[in-house]
Amino acid sequence: MPPKAGKGKDAKGKDAKGKLGKTAKIDPTKKAGKTKAKKKSWTKVKVKDKLNNDVFFDEKRWAKVQTEIPKILCITRGALCDKYKVNGSMARAMIKNLAAAGTIKRVGDHCSSFDLYTGVQAKSALEKAAEEAAAATKKK
Repeated sequence: MPPKAGKGKDAKGKDAKGKLGKTAKIDPTKKAGKTKAKKKSWTKVKVKDKLNNDVFFDEKRWAKVQTEIPKILCITRGALCDKYKVNGSMARAMIKNLAAAGTIKRVGDHCSSFDLYTGVQAKSALEKAAEEAAAATKKK
């Protein structure tokens, strides 16, 4: 059976208009009329996994690198790190070695922090489209 409310008041001590009566007790820890918002935490940041890139090449892998890199249009340290899973110093060493051998060539001016190279055998998108169009006309 629900508790009795006396003289037109509900169980919480409020009258019909929603106002607190004299007998209703207010929690002393809460301030009347103000509710404190919960403080927002800004520390929820996604943490990147640590990359375990290689620091050495074996003969088989180096041969693969020497055949594939001259065909790449845009060669940077970051691109080589991502593609071959090696660290930055290995990527710089690869670029130096291949540039000395003449299989890749520098694009633009020299900069110590960013070097852009292109492969000697690399073809731009326009050259590839022209070759595909020529191959399609030969088939017909």
